[in-house]
Amino acid sequence: MDLMDVKRWFLRRKLLTTRADYYEFVASLLRSSGGKIKFAQIFESDAARYANQARGAISAIWLETYMNNGGNLADTWQGWMPDDEVAIIRVSQSAGGDAIITALQDLARMARLSDKIKSESIMTLAAGLIGMAIACGMTLAFPVVAAEQLKNTYNFLPLDAWGSTGKRFVAYAEGIKNYWLLLVLMIGGSLGFVFWAINNLVYPPVREWLDEKFALFRLVRDIKGAMFMTVMSTLTRKRAGVMFTLRQSLEIFLESVRTPWMRWRVKQILDGADETGGIGTGAFDTGMISREMYFFLEDMQRAKGTAEGFEATAAYIESRLLVNIIKRMTVYRWVLLITAVVMVMIMFSWLFGVIFEMRGAMSAFLATG
Repeated sequence: MDLMDVKRWFLRRKLLTTRADYYEFVASLLRSSGGKIKFAQIFESDAARYANQARGAISAIWLETYMNNGGNLADTWQGWMPDDEVAIIRVSQSAGGDAIITALQDLARMARLSDKIKSESIMTLAAGLIGMAIACGMTLAFPVVAAEQLKNTYNFLPLDAWGSTGKRFVAYAEGIKNYWLLLVLMIGGSLGFVFWAINNLVYPPVREWLDEKFALFRLVRDIKGAMFMTVMSTLTRKRAGVMFTLRQSLEIFLESVRTPWMRWRVKQILDGADETGGIGTGAFDTGMISREMYFFLEDMQRAKGTAEGFEATAAYIESRLLVNIIKRMTVYRWVLLITAVVMVMIMFSWLFGVIFEMRGAMSAFLATG
């Protein structure tokens, strides 16, 4: 990764926090101008007006890319905006007319929903994760310090004369002292693998089990599935007199998806369509969305049809299902906090057990000495 890649990463992080307002700004500009203002003009103006700010630097890059790719907005924003949002732009620019304006307004709403989910997820789980980090740190550091203090306090008492609890405590502390680097690498590697696996692990038997049984993966699956339903409600909507089939929408969506997990899940839906000869609700029964979401989608599409079914499902997700996901994360937070407290209490109980045991050890040693 060179300096330009690092700069681009920071620019993208800055952009993602303000993209909802930017979508609304561009949509209002295009609608109010009656089509007289073009995207190239918007990028050029922003590059000049915000030359010393992130928005100006990003607009300059977009302007160059946009002019070089023949005016393809989706390709210009690919890698800058989230994949699912780029997919909606790709579908909308193919529809032509005012479809892109409507799509930008939908994207502003989706971006705010996505940001709300992320911020509430972080706020909800932060306390639990911090508590677990402190507990893990104490589990590694506290015994080393405490064992050294015990040996200094009872330096007149040979280790052989200590009780079994004290010997195990010292052995545990020595093990941490000798292998702390390995332990840190193992913990860091495990966490790194989990974060990598969330978006990249697609070995079917393993991933299917993780998405259904493992709390973290199931939670991520439900959030991504909920956002996918809101995307589908937008992709299947009629725009500028043009309405793509469900297969066309999914194939266009697939062009913009970069994460292996999402590509795998969308391909599962398309493969299911190949087997059934068409894309009905059953094609979405792949494990990409929760059972609750799938059953609601099935009922709505039976009652209202494909596009309206996705629309109703997206509305239900925004009003109720995401609230339930946040409640579930609150439960996970308390589980983490309680686990952290139990870990700390175990360490202190172990230490107090050693101190209590030392009384008997001292008496026995002095009686024989």
